[in-house]
Amino acid sequence: MHRFERVLPAALMVVPGPDGTVTFVRQLGGPYAGNWLLPGGGIEPGEPAEAAARREAREETGISVQDCSLFAVYEFTGKWEQGQYHLLMFAFLADRPQQVPAGFEGDNVGGIIQARPADIPLHSTDLRILTDAGLTSYPDDVVAPALAADGITMYAHRVGGTARFAAS
Repeated sequence: MHRFERVLPAALMVVPGPDGTVTFVRQLGGPYAGNWLLPGGGIEPGEPAEAAARREAREETGISVQDCSLFAVYEFTGKWEQGQYHLLMFAFLADRPQQVPAGFEGDNVGGIIQARPADIPLHSTDLRILTDAGLTSYPDDVVAPALAADGITMYAHRVGGTARFAAS
């Protein structure tokens, strides 16, 4: 069975960078390949979601997150060339800004950038995630059409009291 033929548990880490930037990676595989996304990936059997988010951040960006907070769990459903997919994504926010190590080349990514969200083309899912993390403020009337244009249904299950939420 291919990993996307079932509900795939995954985790991501929102890593603020210097001067109001956020850390993004160019995704090489999966339904959102080719896009700048937040570092993350599948949770391995027996691996806690937070450990998976820390591992993915380290493997993809070279950043070792010490402290972080779970702020939401998302469900993404959609269709790509390999068929339907359903991701259950645990979203964590690093508690302090960090810099990508000079010269680091991430594992299984096509690039790493620390940029202000307004300065790069954000994937539709990141509009909601970065707003929920308190790092941007995209209203629902911007997020919903972007998700629809990408053929994505996204359900947000926010975790109260553990992150800085922007009003939406």
